[in-house]
Amino acid sequence: MTPATDNMSSADERRAALLGETGWRATMPPLLGPTQVPLAAPIAMLAIIAVGMALAAPNFFAVGNLRAIALDASLIMLLGIGMTAVITARGIDLSIGAILTLSSVAFAAALKDFGLPLWVSIFVGLTVGALCGLFNGLLITRLRMPDFIVTLSSELVFRGLALVYAGGGVFFGFPEVITFLGRGRVMGVPMPLIIALTLVVVAHCIFAYHRVGMRLHAVGGNPTAAKRLGISVTGYRVGVYVFMGIIAAIGGIILTGRLDAVVASGAVTILLNTVAAVIVGGTHLFGGRGSIIGTLLGAWLLATITNAVVMLGFEAFWQHVAAGAVILITIALYSRRNTRAEE
Repeated sequence: MTPATDNMSSADERRAALLGETGWRATMPPLLGPTQVPLAAPIAMLAIIAVGMALAAPNFFAVGNLRAIALDASLIMLLGIGMTAVITARGIDLSIGAILTLSSVAFAAALKDFGLPLWVSIFVGLTVGALCGLFNGLLITRLRMPDFIVTLSSELVFRGLALVYAGGGVFFGFPEVITFLGRGRVMGVPMPLIIALTLVVVAHCIFAYHRVGMRLHAVGGNPTAAKRLGISVTGYRVGVYVFMGIIAAIGGIILTGRLDAVVASGAVTILLNTVAAVIVGGTHLFGGRGSIIGTLLGAWLLATITNAVVMLGFEAFWQHVAAGAVILITIALYSRRNTRAEE
């Protein structure tokens, strides 16, 4: 066999591995996937906080308090799934709070104002979320507009539409099925946590093991090389924004059940918490490397910090200080690790 043939064979093998064409059972990566995202930082911080709170406030580990942490983490965890996909594909979505709100208003309007059946109303909410994501994705890919500018602008557009329709009013009094999704429990476990963890498992399996996840990492890591390998870079980039829109709509329906209300001016701070959880979880801000498990840990860490600050008797404003400090420390650890790797 000639050297040229060897090179072609090697190239074919690399292409097959990247596209997931060699059979996932034969090439199954480790449990946390092939992305090599460092998870030591959020795990260590969770451990430190747990030990500190065990000494300072033993009731921190009471069942009711752990359930409260789980409820706070579940929404961030859910939205973090979509944001992990977007950032891994070398994008950013600043409009998720507005998409969540607009899709919730659409769901509530279909149910309350138009009298549509519950399942049709849910479909309307999810469709609005998907269309918002499609709007973002097409502007970014077809018109080659910066994703930061597009999603920052669409945040204002989507939230404005929600406010225009709702007129500053509040929808309330939803069916028991919806409130169960937001408040119910199964064997003591909150339903939002069950939904979020179920989607985390599914998303992790796709993200880490399936060819779709491998191609997504390729798109974010090196779009030019991915295109030469036959991957539809545009298709994947539009797809992650549509996926983000659907995830935001699901989060909106769950939040509606938890509050038993839809407020058109709500969900203002959810964006920062979501992005923070994804970055703390180790997903690379410039694409090409991400972890759903890392996002889960990041969401849990932020919810734990918020709860710990309240239990220690500090004012609520200190929650932002503590969360910001943890984000800076985590990024500093990642930067130090990357610098050492490059050296």
